[in-house]
Amino acid sequence: MKRKLLLICTGSILATVAGQAQAVVTSSGTIGATLTLTNGCLINGSPSQNGINFGTLDFGTHPATFSTLSTQLTGASGGNTFTIQCTTTSYTVAITGNTNSTAPGTIVGTPGTPARYLINTTNAAQGVAYSLYSDSGFNNVVANNAALPIASTTGGVNSYTLYGRITGGGNSVSVVPGTYTDTINVSVTY
Repeated sequence: MKRKLLLICTGSILATVAGQAQAVVTSSGTIGATLTLTNGCLINGSPSQNGINFGTLDFGTHPATFSTLSTQLTGASGGNTFTIQCTTTSYTVAITGNTNSTAPGTIVGTPGTPARYLINTTNAAQGVAYSLYSDSGFNNVVANNAALPIASTTGGVNSYTLYGRITGGGNSVSVVPGTYTDTINVSVTY
């Protein structure tokens, strides 16, 4: 009988040791989650930052014997403006320059400050001088890197426009007919 008792006791000890070996251990810690957002702008409703189409400054089709030509921006989304809405009110819209700022060999029109030229696409020696303005009265010349004034604001969206003018065409018959182009660079800094 002593033997049976010993075996029973040994079985109880083994069961207790096996239960302790299967005890669950829980380790805990944390995961850091972070997000950094910078200021952003919607230009013509798009969050794109490069290659933005701000619109067209089209002087139209006229006889080469013109005297003065004027135009207003045609916005990329239609109308006469481009729109900007930013997460900050501290942003600046500016014309930063244009592709054709050096006078070609022959110029028609009166160069402004800064100098801007539409260049003949088939004869780069021919150019037409033009200027940019921020108002329809052609009183406020747009300088490079100067803030462009807001034309209007609706629902927190600011609208901007530009006007172009060519003066001093001189009613000359020596102007070379053709298509004349330039590219105006625009930046939004925020």
